[in-house]
Amino acid sequence: MPEQQRPYRSHKIPACDRCRRFKRRCTGGTPERPCVLCNLQEVPCTISTKPKSPSSSRSRVKYVQRHVQPPKIAPSTTIHTMPSPALADAEVGQEHIGRAYHGSPGLDQSKVELSMFASPVISEDIQILERYMSSSSSSLSSVGRSGSSDIPPVYLRAPRRREGLSMATDPGKRQKEIVMQVLQPYTDEMVRLYFEEIHPAFPLLDEQLFMELYKVGDKLSPVLVCYFLAMCLLLWHQSPLLRQFPKPDTFFIWNLAVEALQQDFLAPTMSTMYSVLLDLTGRPIYSMLVNTVNNGRAVTLAQTLGLNRDPTHWRRPKSEKSLRIRLWWAVVIHDRWSSFAHGISPTITKSRYDVPIPVLSDIITGPTQSDTRIKAANSFIYLCTLSEILGEVLPLVYDLNINQKEIRKQIRRLETDLDEWEDRLPSYLRRDSEETPRVSGSSNLQLGYLAVRLLLNRISLHVTTLSTDIDRLQTTRYHLSQLRISAQEIVTYVCSLTKAQLQEFWLPYTAHHLILTVIILLRCTVESTDKAIISTCKTSLQNLWTKLQSAAEDGWDLATMCISQCKESVVKVLDGSVSDMKGNKSVAGESLQEDYGRVVPAQDDGRSPVLSGGELLPDILPFSNPDISFDNQWDVGSWYGHGWLGMDGFGACEVGGQGGLE
Repeated sequence: MPEQQRPYRSHKIPACDRCRRFKRRCTGGTPERPCVLCNLQEVPCTISTKPKSPSSSRSRVKYVQRHVQPPKIAPSTTIHTMPSPALADAEVGQEHIGRAYHGSPGLDQSKVELSMFASPVISEDIQILERYMSSSSSSLSSVGRSGSSDIPPVYLRAPRRREGLSMATDPGKRQKEIVMQVLQPYTDEMVRLYFEEIHPAFPLLDEQLFMELYKVGDKLSPVLVCYFLAMCLLLWHQSPLLRQFPKPDTFFIWNLAVEALQQDFLAPTMSTMYSVLLDLTGRPIYSMLVNTVNNGRAVTLAQTLGLNRDPTHWRRPKSEKSLRIRLWWAVVIHDRWSSFAHGISPTITKSRYDVPIPVLSDIITGPTQSDTRIKAANSFIYLCTLSEILGEVLPLVYDLNINQKEIRKQIRRLETDLDEWEDRLPSYLRRDSEETPRVSGSSNLQLGYLAVRLLLNRISLHVTTLSTDIDRLQTTRYHLSQLRISAQEIVTYVCSLTKAQLQEFWLPYTAHHLILTVIILLRCTVESTDKAIISTCKTSLQNLWTKLQSAAEDGWDLATMCISQCKESVVKVLDGSVSDMKGNKSVAGESLQEDYGRVVPAQDDGRSPVLSGGELLPDILPFSNPDISFDNQWDVGSWYGHGWLGMDGFGACEVGGQGGLE
């Protein structure tokens, strides 16, 4: 094959930037069809549009004559200075928030660096060095400061892209084009639905900036557009306009968004934060493992961008500071509830951030807002405070060294905090509220509260089983009854949900709360010897299962997730096919059962010991990771020790965590 060559009059086809830089002969190329050298090295082949300054004086004169316009005579009247079109286009919505929060990083190729917040350990040293080193000679020339604390945060600039690594100039552009080909006729309606149904309860985006960039055209981040539209598919059947048409393949759209996000993380920006948070919030859920990894990446990127620092006293627009506060608390919410659902210890600790809980003015930024939006904003605020309480509960779940006295004190304090949190709720956010229509997000808030209460009771029961007190049996019986009551309260609340409430905003972790409730009711039904308790638990399980099946038929995907996880075991228990399996397991010699390090003699029939009065003495009932498959559960032995946690797989339909997906 003959070697590709440039034509004789090669100056008419300019060399690409890389060949010009290394003074190599360029065969002429474009970003779509790179030259030979760029193609071999797998690097972008770009040609700078900036004209090269003429070298000779004669050519310089001709250059000036061609490109410099003669001055015009100024009019006598005063002319107000207006921003140039290029500047206005580059800074849409600059009066309140910069375009970088939602804009496409590929539109401004000059932004090759990302501001990273430096460690507080070296912040003071950097500031001292900055006093003695000029900006032209200092290697810390890109240092800036903001804040009002004793040690103000300092940020450094780091390259966004890895040198020599081939990556997309505008991540997600190809995926966005495919998504738009499918959804283009419906995008206006989907945008309207998002900001009416989801945004009030979970105000992640800046509505004004998003709408400005959306109306301009291709100014939004392509990755953000992919996730935004994928998220809106959840609302497809709630729109009278959209339900007339077949719903596009959700799996296909989400996979395109996930593919785009992987590209975006190679050169992350502020808009990447919104994409990954929509990924964690969205449904259906396809991969718990990847979701957990994305949660860790979201926390790390947020801390890198300084979102964990209080921006209240920064010299930035009020709307931008409010947006940063909401963005950080969205990260906290996902970190805490993901930890509760997936069994991974939380990444964020309370002592590592100083961002205040958002207030109403941080969410309601427009001049006029409806009463419905104000109530939904309060729902988000209470979700933040509940997540803060959950953040104090989770260390009790993952603590490997349990101090009996200290943990009991913490449990009592946290139970008081939960009671006070519930007492502070306004009437329209309570479970017994007769508000019509219901506030979006309030049902998710109440079920989250009941799940945290259930978790605390499970921890109390676990601590009691490790106790060596004389009255341990009576105490255990009490905490076991409290745990069962907590599970039945969740059943009662779920059964009371109307179809309109099922269509509200729900975090994807709700599915895991339902699974945990089913687990507790299943075990109490299977292993208790008191007929009254068995009958009560079985009735609650039957009511919950009937409601979940009805909700799944109405399109509540969270119920579908729970059913796909627990169907086989629940059907066996409700049909009574498990009753004959009790007591069939025996161990030769002295049988032992382990309960979190406590050795309990097993009964002769292989079941865990029971208390007087027929109460079940629980050994280990995992409360931190209900994401298990119940397939063949009854054939692998009873739920003792850590054995059942080692089961691999997530049922016939893998539904673990990507609140946004993978």
